[in-house]
Amino acid sequence: MLSIDASLIVIFILVWILVLVLSRVFFKPVAKAMRERETRLAKDKDETRQALEAYAEDLKRIEDELREARLEAARRRESAAEGSTREKARLLQKVNAERRAQVEKARAELQAEVERLKKELEARTDDLAGEVERRLLN
Repeated sequence: MLSIDASLIVIFILVWILVLVLSRVFFKPVAKAMRERETRLAKDKDETRQALEAYAEDLKRIEDELREARLEAARRRESAAEGSTREKARLLQKVNAERRAQVEKARAELQAEVERLKKELEARTDDLAGEVERRLLN
């Protein structure tokens, strides 16, 4: 059987002293370092999550602003197209009015020229009739 002698008690005390020394020198510092590491990891995860949320919010805001800018650009293009169409119609009306005025002016000038030529022809009719009569009678 086992006999309990002084060496067993000394070994038992030495093992407990070793456990206490290792606990203070090795296990507690290692446990403390592991707790600090876990704390830092949790903090880093939280900061990463916050950064990702901020990134998602910024991305959504930028996409919304871009969409609004595109809509505004489309409205401005449409407005510019309408303005240019109105300006084109106004210029066409102006050109057509000028063309009609020129046609009317030319028509009036032609009518005046025709009237003048008729009067001149009427004035020369007697002379021409006399000339024709003189040639026929000769």
